[in-house]
Amino acid sequence: MNIKNKINLSLVIFIILSIILILFAIYPLFKEIKINSEDLISKKQSLTFLEGKIENLKRYQTIWRQIEPNLEKIDKLFIDPEVPVEFISFLEATARDCDLSVEIFPAPASKITEDPWPSLFFQISSTASFSKFLKFLEKLEASPYLIKIQNLNTRRLTEKDLELKLFKELSPGDTKNTLLIKVYTQ
Repeated sequence: MNIKNKINLSLVIFIILSIILILFAIYPLFKEIKINSEDLISKKQSLTFLEGKIENLKRYQTIWRQIEPNLEKIDKLFIDPEVPVEFISFLEATARDCDLSVEIFPAPASKITEDPWPSLFFQISSTASFSKFLKFLEKLEASPYLIKIQNLNTRRLTEKDLELKLFKELSPGDTKNTLLIKVYTQ
């Protein structure tokens, strides 16, 4: 073999070895680097996302601590629909404070679709001086419950009414009052 053929053969072997080296060593190395860098970018994005979530949770915890007492107050605005005993006791105690005798009856509910919450209805009847009844109404408005007055009927007692046994203790200026209230429930 002459020198030219040796050089050509060496060159071909060198090119083949270079191609093999590129195919089996350098290309997989670059491919692995590309995969690892994509994985690193993905993990950095996940880490950034999780750090953002952690930061949001910390802010929500701070906000929650600030609004929690108000949420408890809001929860107390609504009565328990299954057992409204606490609310009825409140009505009776308020009436006693106003020196008012009341009769409390559950009233049939009329379903109003635009109401934001479920509710119960109560009818309250009383016969007393109008000033005592107004005091009772003021205390209802200032109550810790979410109450809406649906209907209020007041009429002055007549002389005929005062002659009845039922109204014997009352005076001519007293009134017979009927109040329909809606109380929102949980």
